[in-house]
Amino acid sequence: MLAAAIGLVLLVYFVRRAGAGDVAAGIARLGWAFLAVAALGGARFLVRAAAWMRCMDGSHRLRLRGTFQAVIAGDAVGNLTPLSLIAGEPAKALMLRHREPVGRTLPALVVENLFYTLTVAIVITSGLAVLPLVLQAPGPRWLAGAVLLTVLAALVVAAHWVVRSRVRAASRALGWLARRGVAAAWAARTAVRVRAVEDDLHAAYPHEWSRLLPVAGLELAFHLLAIAEIYLVLSLISGRTPTLLEAFLFESTNRVVGAAFKFVPLRIGVDEAGSGLLAGLIGFGTATGVTLALIRKGRMLVWTSLGVAALVGRGLSFGHVLAGQREPGADAAVVVMARSPVGGRAPKSRLADAVEREADRRRLYAAFLQDTIDICRSVEGAALRVAYTPDGGSAGLDALGVRGDELLQQRGADLGARERAAFADLFAAGFRKVVMVGSDLPTLPAGHIRQALEQVAAGTTVLGPSDDGGYYLIALAAPAPGATVPDLFSDIRWSTASALEDTRAAAGRAGLQVALVPGWRDVDDAAGLARLRAELAGGSGRARAPETTRVLDELFRGQPA
Repeated sequence: MLAAAIGLVLLVYFVRRAGAGDVAAGIARLGWAFLAVAALGGARFLVRAAAWMRCMDGSHRLRLRGTFQAVIAGDAVGNLTPLSLIAGEPAKALMLRHREPVGRTLPALVVENLFYTLTVAIVITSGLAVLPLVLQAPGPRWLAGAVLLTVLAALVVAAHWVVRSRVRAASRALGWLARRGVAAAWAARTAVRVRAVEDDLHAAYPHEWSRLLPVAGLELAFHLLAIAEIYLVLSLISGRTPTLLEAFLFESTNRVVGAAFKFVPLRIGVDEAGSGLLAGLIGFGTATGVTLALIRKGRMLVWTSLGVAALVGRGLSFGHVLAGQREPGADAAVVVMARSPVGGRAPKSRLADAVEREADRRRLYAAFLQDTIDICRSVEGAALRVAYTPDGGSAGLDALGVRGDELLQQRGADLGARERAAFADLFAAGFRKVVMVGSDLPTLPAGHIRQALEQVAAGTTVLGPSDDGGYYLIALAAPAPGATVPDLFSDIRWSTASALEDTRAAAGRAGLQVALVPGWRDVDDAAGLARLRAELAGGSGRARAPETTRVLDELFRGQPA
């Protein structure tokens, strides 16, 4: 509030100094061209949204329209609060939590900001270097400033090199302090947390030139659009035609002011002061500079209003963002590991002996999945998530009643990696307990899931044994801050009678106790399907697994169970 008050005083001073009448006349000369100014401002947000998407590691479900809305919402939070990036950037990630976990989008956003910071440093350094030439009055103060900003630019480049080379500089420095007894306990704890952040950044950074160059090009386009905006406004409000170099100098000055006064809400007063002073120096007159800044402030207010509307539309408030809260909802989640019933590789190929047609196997799997989802959704106090495989995508899941914010994309090279990543993504979203189940459990008692939620705690994993030697359920509690998900998924003999035994051994190595819920049976082969048909016979099936019962009746009409 103090910064805003001081900025308001500064604004009034510069408007009066420039002449309120001259400023008003300049704004009137712009007229309807303000719409073009607003459009150029929107295009700048659009290219940063595209750059953010390019920084995402692997396949993702982000769409340009939604990412654009997230960018303008985060910018609004940063403009209206003194916390700037501290609040604005997490707000962007929270806006997309229905598409991708914050644990994936936020590291990519940090990488995008690294690219943006580098381009800003280059713009500022270049502007400071050419300004003395424009003024034809080079001097030591400009040289000193150029050297200072060149060093800052070098530091940004070095930061990019550190990330691109996967150098764990921060965590290694903390480890060095711990080994030498300098705040040893704190340094050791912090090193673990920092290492996790570094790993996320390394994974998100676009190492391939095919990804890196488009991101750099998009960040460059951001500044080119700003220069075009300034050139357009100066052409219409000033008494002479500007040069592109002069427009570039205004953009450079704006970046300096933005970097130095981020804490001032809407940069009230400081934008007008910076542009007014520069305009006076290079011959446009203070009134032209103040008018330019006020017009750009008007464009900022337009997009800030739209950003607030997007924030409210997504169900977030400034309180959610400033408090750093996870997505609203339950403290626990039940995640179903599934695949699309209509896309990619056909599910349930091992049922081919009993159900010959692929289309029928797809129908049957969709029924299994529908009943399993309904069971999981019935567990009170737990949010539902459906984790789908990348090869099939999420096609067909909406027909089963799965909302967009309930979807989660699996990631990883094998089943173990995908399970571990799903836990990591859900813990990153703020859930404290996660129960994971398979997708072919149409008669699973919901009480087994509730029991797992009651038993799971720090230091304990819960397993649900299946009759084939594996498990149909696994539950974990969120690890301590900075710690990673326990590795219960490496060196497991998947799809064998030893999978449960191997997982219990992995839990022992990770220092976890193992609790069990009652065993159950999934439907993997013809014998399992025959057993399920017998279980659902006699009229009880429609109450326990209505969709599966319906499809089985259609596929095996007239055949005894």
